[in-house]
Amino acid sequence: MIEYFGGGLVDGSLILLGGEPGIGKSTLILQICDKIKTEKTVLYVSGEESAEQIKLRADRLKIDKNNVMFFGETDIDLIESEIEKQVPELVIIDSIQTIYSDKVDSIPGSTSQLREITSRIMRMCKEKKVTTIIIGHVTKDRKYCRTKSIRTYGRCSFIFRRRKIFII
Repeated sequence: MIEYFGGGLVDGSLILLGGEPGIGKSTLILQICDKIKTEKTVLYVSGEESAEQIKLRADRLKIDKNNVMFFGETDIDLIESEIEKQVPELVIIDSIQTIYSDKVDSIPGSTSQLREITSRIMRMCKEKKVTTIIIGHVTKDRKYCRTKSIRTYGRCSFIFRRRKIFII
């Protein structure tokens, strides 16, 4: 998949990776982390699984976790603080639907929350030159992470479906 990024990840870019539940988005991201580990420090933010669960998956895949920091959180203010503190070169947000802002009066995963969270992440990416990969999943109504509302923020989008990959 690195080839689709022009041979590497661009500093400050925002990438959306979406797909059906269980298709392997988190596993793919861990493998990408392993591929680039010698070049960059990674902050893996998980709102769905605990850091321990992600580490167990990484162990099963024999992923070198030396340069990967895990952070289990859903509050965007705390996530931004952690990014400021750790100063990573790559941030993974898994998944965007679980992250929320107290400034928006709606539930996590709603269109207004997704727009707020994505715009804040994008702003921080650009200012700090931090590459960010946002993971989204299919909603119950089969929409891909409400990508119409956030797709325009990213450099590129990858949507995974059974037996198909869409590069948008």
